[in-house]
Order: sequence, then C-alpha cells, then structure tokens
Amino acid sequence: MYMMNYLQTLSSEKFQKLCRTTHESFEKLVSKIQADKAFQNSSQNKQLSPAIQLAVALSSLRSNGNGDALGKIGMLFGISHGAIVLYTQRVTQILMKLKHKVILLLTIEKPREMSQVMQAEGFPGCIGFIDGSLIPLSQRPPNNGEAYFDCKKR
Repeated sequence: MYMMNYLQTLSSEKFQKLCRTTHESFEKLVSKIQADKAFQNSSQNKQLSPAIQLAVALSSLRSNGNGDALGKIGMLFGISHGAIVLYTQRVTQILMKLKHKVILLLTIEKPREMSQVMQAEGFPGCIGFIDGSLIPLSQRPPNNGEAYFDCKKR
C-alpha cells in the first residue's frame, strides 16, 4: 500500500521518468490488465497489486537491463531481482494478450503525414528518425559482439 501511495504522490515529471508514461495512461493501463488471471494465485504469498507490478515492469523495461539498474529498482520497490524479472515477464505477457486493446498502431495517414514533413526537411522517403540517444547494453551480444561499439568505443 505504501508504494501505491508513493507512486500517486510523485510529480508528473518524476512519475514519467520512473514509468515512462503519464499518471493517466498508467491508470488506464492498470484498469485494462488488473482482471487478468495471472495476477491471481491460490498461494499463501499474496502478489503485489497489478499497479505495482506494472510500475516495476515499466521501470525495468526503461532500464538498460544491467544488474545495477535492476538493483536500484529492487531497492525502490523493496523486491528481489527475481521478482523484477517475474513481474516484467508477467506484465509483458498480459500486454501481448491484450495488444489490440492497449497498443495504439499507426494509421496509414500518420506515416504519410510524417513522410511529407520529412520530405520538406530534406529527408525524402523517411517517416522518422532517432534522436541519436544511445542505448547502453549490459553485455555484448554473443554473435559479433566486438562490432557493438558506439563512437566512444563503449
């Protein structure tokens, strides 16, 4: 209960940094997933609320996946590394089951509109771009791992 109160008192900016979504979108998502059977068990050990599990999963997905990031998430929510992995897998599976209800797909008009903007900016045939942010990997991929360096050789 403490964690729910804590999440609700976070400023919009801090909440968005933690969960990568707004309070309003978070609440809508919770309302769509909370009835899923995966959140119910017959064990004596009660699960954390679907809202907390969603917050943990979103925080985990926004991290770079290394032990340090997961350790910080664990300390914040007072849970183990294994619980973080479990909640992230559980929420991801539920979202995939409900993808048509919770994931907004682009309409055919949006890419066309973006293409026109990009064309006007000098990028013909492009519908978007990435801002240059780097996503650090906690470990290199097993195949051709030596090829995964950025301009700073990280």
